[in-house]
Amino acid sequence: MKGKRKKLTALFLCLVLIAALTACTGKDEGAAYAEEPAVQSEADAESSDPEALKTGNRQEPSLSDTNILIAYFTWAENTHVENPEAVDVDSTTSASVLLPGNTAKMANWIRERVDGDLFSIVVEEPYSDDYDECLDRAADEKAENARPGLMYHVENMQEYDVIFLGYPNWWYTAPMAIFSFIEEYDFSGKTIIPFCAHGTGGLAGSVKDITDALPDSAEVLEPIGVYRPDVDSAQPVINEWLDRLGFAETETADIKIKITVGDTELTAVMDDNATTQALIEQMPMTLPMMDLYGREMCYRYGAYALPTDNLWSDGYEVGDLAYWAPGGSLVILYKQNGEQFERQHLGHIESGVEVFENTGDVDVTFELLESVQ
Repeated sequence: MKGKRKKLTALFLCLVLIAALTACTGKDEGAAYAEEPAVQSEADAESSDPEALKTGNRQEPSLSDTNILIAYFTWAENTHVENPEAVDVDSTTSASVLLPGNTAKMANWIRERVDGDLFSIVVEEPYSDDYDECLDRAADEKAENARPGLMYHVENMQEYDVIFLGYPNWWYTAPMAIFSFIEEYDFSGKTIIPFCAHGTGGLAGSVKDITDALPDSAEVLEPIGVYRPDVDSAQPVINEWLDRLGFAETETADIKIKITVGDTELTAVMDDNATTQALIEQMPMTLPMMDLYGREMCYRYGAYALPTDNLWSDGYEVGDLAYWAPGGSLVILYKQNGEQFERQHLGHIESGVEVFENTGDVDVTFELLESVQ
């Protein structure tokens, strides 16, 4: 993305130190969280899709070198489901009411390729979670050419050159909230790329209606429509479409840190996720780490102190860096003892991790060596 990278700041959701904990790691049922559907940069936000947080340098100039917004409307984020467990997930009509929603899934797969910012188009008055009632209201809004009020707004629309615009097909066009969104901003000279989750009606008249609502100087590129029951398996199709549009495959540079203990320096290759980015924001830092269980060095931030992408894994390999959210514990796993625990993987020390077998409790310094530019 050209010219800007928004920083991810560490979200200290809870700074309660767990002094009474006797362990750094263990099992937990997890914590609920709410996310305000405002503009999210790739470095900012937890993604609805945990795999949608990849950044990197481009192989060649393309449309993906521009500032990109991925705006989408999805029923699931424009309603409230009182009893999600009662929704028939096998029904092609009702399943799309559940988060993350069909167009949100598509938006995150687009984001994975193009490094854009996500924006959820949310109406002020939510739609019913009943399929028929929702479509009845949508039909009324279409008949009245209504413009539903929107809860959230893009304050820096002038910074975006390319806008992916996602929506479901409602009554053979886009939901009226899409036209509320279009009419709120000046799209002169911008490139608009529609994407749509639909039933048997396909794209219908949605692309023509969107094109008619835009200024003449806006350019509308090839859209994509995905049949609603096929959305969950549509990522390869979306990638092929993006290839045709000229978006190059992301090539990711390694993120490396230096870990210093005494006179020994170790190098770790880090994953690209929310917790890692939060740690990098704090570097350089020196942490007092405890030697626990004869397998790990541990520093306790406090329960759920750092953001996570909820990319939990069981077990570990010697040399892994990991984060255990319930205890807010950053750990370096230096020896295998056969135990497993659920954690977010952060990275891996390339060699020399056995130095921790003889240090006991020790101060450890973490410094960024190189990062994705």
